[in-house]
Amino acid sequence: MTVQADVSLLAGRRQATIALMLATAMQAFDATIANVALPQLERGFGGGIDLGSWVMTSYLCASAVTAILTGWLRRRTGLRQLITGAVGLFVAASLLCALATTFGSLIAFRLIQGAAAGIIQPLAQAVVLDIYPKQEHGRMLAIWGATIMAGPMLGPVLGGIITDLASWRWIFGLNVPLGAIALAGLAALPRTDPCDTAPIDRWGLVMLVVATGSLQLALQRSIGRIWPPSIETDCELAIAICAGGLIALQSSRARFVLFRFDVFRDLNFALAALYNFLVGAILFTTIVFIPALAQGPFGWNATEAGLVISPRGVGTMAMMLAIRHVIDRVDHRILLVSGLLLTAGAIALMARVPLHGGQGWLAATSAAQGIGVGLLFTPLSTIAFSTLGAEPRTDAAGVYNLARQLGCAAGVAVMTAVLQVRLQIRLSDLRPHAVTSPSTTDPSAAATLAAYGDCFEVLAIVALAMIPAVLLFRVVRHRSDDVGGDCKDNSHQPHS
Repeated sequence: MTVQADVSLLAGRRQATIALMLATAMQAFDATIANVALPQLERGFGGGIDLGSWVMTSYLCASAVTAILTGWLRRRTGLRQLITGAVGLFVAASLLCALATTFGSLIAFRLIQGAAAGIIQPLAQAVVLDIYPKQEHGRMLAIWGATIMAGPMLGPVLGGIITDLASWRWIFGLNVPLGAIALAGLAALPRTDPCDTAPIDRWGLVMLVVATGSLQLALQRSIGRIWPPSIETDCELAIAICAGGLIALQSSRARFVLFRFDVFRDLNFALAALYNFLVGAILFTTIVFIPALAQGPFGWNATEAGLVISPRGVGTMAMMLAIRHVIDRVDHRILLVSGLLLTAGAIALMARVPLHGGQGWLAATSAAQGIGVGLLFTPLSTIAFSTLGAEPRTDAAGVYNLARQLGCAAGVAVMTAVLQVRLQIRLSDLRPHAVTSPSTTDPSAAATLAAYGDCFEVLAIVALAMIPAVLLFRVVRHRSDDVGGDCKDNSHQPHS
């Protein structure tokens, strides 16, 4: 019996879908909701900025590790058992975070929470594709993508309100009732028997955890300090490379059962994962840079900075919800090219924002970029899974979501380094001019604005450079449906 057949009744499928969307939104909120509470949290534990950094880094590193293991975990535990277990663990860890009394315990509970979150998002995406026929995948991925976008958009706002009215502890406590509702809805999913009963490859598991966790940690900890090189991040990157090399060596001798590397043989998926990485880098870098620009050379307060970037989230969600009506009628490559052109144009205009009176300029360009990103996410996700069968779908969803997460961290890390270099150059260029031609404009503010503009131009060029490879995607018409199921064959089992 397939997953799709087991939840084919309309009411049951709707119940499962709502529960999956709620679980996805819940973990998406927690990736950003704690950001605005970090100052209060740091004061509460008597720590500095490193405490706040580890609150975010521990969550992201743990989620990166479990995201890539989701397919293997599903084969070993079964569908409903894994998704309910992950949501239940996420809720329990959230409650423990709310009750934490020490810095060490909070980080430990955030690790557990992040590990559960890493399973929820890719597994929910795979299950949504499992329970709907292929001709409805584009529409459902648009709705699911809008749910993910709600997290970065509403998370900081909701977190700020809760922190101001109550305490940072209630940010985590909010997950308890939401998780309970999601768990009740997930009862509509069928129980499936584990189909991978082979002994656990403990050595491979350790290598995969070390490789993924070290890579994510190196990217997160290098933000703002790529140059001069840090011994910490260099060691983490070296460990990730060594562990990855050992995995490649093991895979050359026998099938690696913890992850299906054959998903990369599918051109559509491999290219879409790369694009997901790059889109994540472009999107998240601008999300980080615009508030910093607003509160730096522009001198705006936090509320003004938040308002000027909010049109981006509105534009993205609106476009993703609108595109579900045309996703099956328009060539996905046309949508991707349109999205990349609009994104590149919007970012190029951000590079030309004036130092005075730039609120409307940044708000308009943020909205335009949001619309462009909304044109990218749904067709990209649809193409990624269009030529994959059902059996490797969960593995593919794990690496697809991990690609975006790594892209976000890599984009901010690299572009922060570029910003530092360009700022030094711009300051050195402006000093002679400031001496010979005094101006009422603060030279340092003008130099900082120009440095940010240089970074935006680089991001716009990257977006334009992505356009030619769009032609490599193969857009297929609806074929006989590959219904959901984890264990259609034993291809994931090791060779004897």
